[in-house]
Order: sequence, then C-alpha cells, then structure tokens
Amino acid sequence: MKTIEQRLQEYKELGYTVFENVFSPEQMACWKSKYDDLVARQTLPEAEKPQLWLSSVVEYEPWLMLPAVNDPVILDFAERVMGPFVQLDNLTFMAFPSISKEEAEGRASGWHRDIWGWLPEGDQYFRPLACNAITYLQDLTAEFGPLRVIEGSHRMPITIAKEDINKPHPQEKIINVKAGDVVFTHCALLHSGTPNTSGQRRYFFSIYYNLSWLRCRDNHDGPNVQKIIKMAREKNDRRLMRLFGVDELVFSRANSGFQTPDEIMWDKWITEDRAVLKG
Repeated sequence: MKTIEQRLQEYKELGYTVFENVFSPEQMACWKSKYDDLVARQTLPEAEKPQLWLSSVVEYEPWLMLPAVNDPVILDFAERVMGPFVQLDNLTFMAFPSISKEEAEGRASGWHRDIWGWLPEGDQYFRPLACNAITYLQDLTAEFGPLRVIEGSHRMPITIAKEDINKPHPQEKIINVKAGDVVFTHCALLHSGTPNTSGQRRYFFSIYYNLSWLRCRDNHDGPNVQKIIKMAREKNDRRLMRLFGVDELVFSRANSGFQTPDEIMWDKWITEDRAVLKG
C-alpha cells in the first residue's frame, strides 16, 4: 500500500495515481443494475436516441450514488492535491456499447485533456483546477478497452495533431485496471480510452471534481441534493456541503494572503473542518 505522500509524489510526477479496490462488487452491481432505468428517466420523450451519457446522477439516485462521489479515501487525496476546496463538478455514468474488432483495430477513442485543463508551457507542476476520479465497473482487458495515458503530459507541452487524435501514441502507457479501482488524474493529463470489443457493455464513471469557486455541470439545486446539503449542514460537515457547492469559507481561505506554503495552510484548514464535524 502506498502512503498518501508517495501517491502525492507519483501524482505530481506522472499526472495520475491508481487506487485499488475502492468500490466493492456489491456496490458496482447495484450501480450497473440501475443504468437502464436511469437511461429511461433521462431520455426525453421526443428524443430519437436514448440518452446514454448520464449526468446529475446523484440527484436521480442520491443514496445509491452518494458513496461514489463521497468516498473518504478519494476525497482525502483530492484535498491533498487541491486543498479543502473540492466540489463535485459532475458524475457521468456511461455504458459504452461494444463494436467490432475490425472497426476498433489500431484505434484510440480520442486523446484529450479534461475541462479546466490547459496546455503546459514547460516542465513544472501546478495544482490542478480539476481532477477526474475515473472508475470502471469491470476489469479493463484488451477487449473491454484499457485506459491510455501519456505520463507527465500534465507538465509538458505535448500536443497531438487532429488527424492523430484517434491513433495510439508512441509515448502512451496502457492501464489495465481492475473493477472498482479508481484512476485519479490531473485535468491537464493527456489520456484516451480504447474502443470496447468485448461483446458486452463497458461501464464507466467519471467522478469529476473542481475547485469550489468554479461553475459545475451537474445540477445541485434539485430536492434530493438539497436534502444531502441539509443533512451535511446539521452535522456541520463542511466537506460534504462543499462537495455540492456550499463553501461558506471560500472567500476567506482563497484570500488568505499567501504567506505560508499552500499545503501547510491546507492541512490547517482540513484539521479545522474535521474538528467541527458533529457525529
């Protein structure tokens, strides 16, 4: 088991780290069993095709999906990377259909950096504006389509020509994670999926966190998320409130004067948040 400090060093160097066995088979089975129902509920009546990319999933299934976005191991690390400013930008749930091996031959799904990312100017690490906790609900084999990353591309000005976006990259690393693992990435890391040729669905969560003063894509104003916020407020759970857009300390902490190294200030604030938590 890597320590959090080892993971932080790995993350700063490579642009990602892999947490093993975060989610249990029972949890993943429940999430997969709900996918078709969520597709039906999110597809508009007049739509020509079903809505396979699901968003605002916590609002649709709050108590089923809250453990996915509120895992303490992942949030502890996110706070070490971003500071105690971690907000849920969106939870995307998708089941990628299988395609033929001939159609997928020699293809990557599409190289990109994530939203709030940037093209680095040189070999220097910067705190991310956002992070992706990528989770797969089955083992990633060659048939199910592994994750591809270009290590260090979050701090190097690596670009990919438009005509090469869907091609394997000479610097890529293939990551065949297990079901329930979480690949925690920097928003400026170049990465791509791989087409699914397994003959089955390829289930995928993108649990995307950003800094709490940025806008988010999921709707946190619905009645179910508001119930979670109310529960968090009653417990004075600052981290859970912040996760859904309520950060009452954001201005004082984001205007601290910056006379102390960030990570020292973050540790102080994280300790304060834990000290006032009720129950």
